Amino acid sequence: MKIHSPSFRALRGQPRVATRGSILIVSMLLCAIIGISIASYLQLGRTSLTISNRALYNNAAMNLAENGLEEAMYSINKMVEDTTYTWSDWNNNGTNAWRQFPTSGTYTFDQNATGLVRVYAYNYLGNAAPKFIARSIITLGAGSNGKTIEKWVMVQLRKTSKFSNGLVAKESLRFNGNNASVDSWNSEKDSDGNPRSPAVGYSTDVRDDNGSIGSISVAVGAVGVNNADIWGYASTGGALPSVGSNGLVGPFGTSTGTMDMSHVSTDFSASFDPVTTPAGGSSLSAIGNGDLPTTIGTAGATATYRMPSISATGNSSKVLTIEGHVTLILTNTAGSSAISMGGQSSIAIAPGASLTIYTEGNIDIGGNGIANGGTSTATANQPINFQIWGTNTSTVANQDIKIAGNGVLSAVVYAPNADVTINGNGDVMGSVVAENITMTGNATFHYDESLANMSSGNPFRIASWRELTQATERASSTYTVLNRTTDSPAGVF
Repeated sequence: MKIHSPSFRALRGQPRVATRGSILIVSMLLCAIIGISIASYLQLGRTSLTISNRALYNNAAMNLAENGLEEAMYSINKMVEDTTYTWSDWNNNGTNAWRQFPTSGTYTFDQNATGLVRVYAYNYLGNAAPKFIARSIITLGAGSNGKTIEKWVMVQLRKTSKFSNGLVAKESLRFNGNNASVDSWNSEKDSDGNPRSPAVGYSTDVRDDNGSIGSISVAVGAVGVNNADIWGYASTGGALPSVGSNGLVGPFGTSTGTMDMSHVSTDFSASFDPVTTPAGGSSLSAIGNGDLPTTIGTAGATATYRMPSISATGNSSKVLTIEGHVTLILTNTAGSSAISMGGQSSIAIAPGASLTIYTEGNIDIGGNGIANGGTSTATANQPINFQIWGTNTSTVANQDIKIAGNGVLSAVVYAPNADVTINGNGDVMGSVVAENITMTGNATFHYDESLANMSSGNPFRIASWRELTQATERASSTYTVLNRTTDSPAGVF
């Protein structure tokens, strides 16, 4: 008898066709998963390539913008060097200048990308603080659907003068008063860059927020704003300035206890060149208390004198008057006293006169201080009419310069190896450069922006650099000239 064993499919209870269908479905699902994975991988690769490509041209756009700024920097400094240079190939309206690079067409990059840069130079003649804005546009090549990458960069310029800032220290700069402040004005030019004739003294009518302070030190706390109001800019060589709850750094309107970071930089640099004592000069004896009152110089005349020192104390009749344009070379050595004014004694620089002092000795101006032409900010001579040049190069002891009083001091101080202390509740106008600067009391410091032009032939440098990233900034009416795509009838982009 033949016995048939049950087949496999009988034991499984499933037909053979159903088994094959299941395998096919599984295979199709696996193929779909593999296909999706491959497509995702290809998309990831494409996205990575796009990101890499945009990153490449993002850098190219920034380089293009900076190339445009370099062209503007070349033009303005060429003008400083050569007064006959007139910003060749730039358009201008007498105040501002503009140009596109290239003049026609575009630059060609790899992958068929093209680019151009537009530059607008405000105050291109340097009559007021120049400002450049560059807008670069790169249009990506085939496959990008005409997408573009833009970079907008703004730079503010200053002259590279020893006095292109209000207060500059090699090491520390500190404000120890509770109501001290720093601001600015320009004694020689108005806000449009037009010459003032005659020059004007500081007043609230001409006040500006370009007061500038800085230290090249990288140490933390090198610039201690504390509770002072810095209406302008603060710079250091490394660490941020310290600001107290009642202090501020920024333009007018900045809130107390804050810093406007567009007015703060941590890459400040400056040169502190030593000062050479001039040769020559007629010899005079030291001036002491018993020699006052007396006068040095003659109205309208220029003279240079050499003497050991000036020392006075006592009542208000103890006055040394300066007439004409006088240079005093005080020969007392480093560590000794060159000028010491106490009591109610004073040095009075006549209106229209000037006094320049060279010394390596210490200076202590107390009493009624030094009256440079007048007793108010409005009537005082320009700061350039009273100059102190510290010539100390000693490695043993710093020069010590102390200026105190409750009146008005209009002066320029350059003493790269000196500790300068300004103490009082009055007004100080001009510029100070020293190793260390300390302002105590509630003195207000007014930087005279015209001092940036004190030495002829000084080139411009970048005081601040900022990328304009916000749409509101780029759409500002100030920069609409950079948003035009064709030349206007006036010749602007």
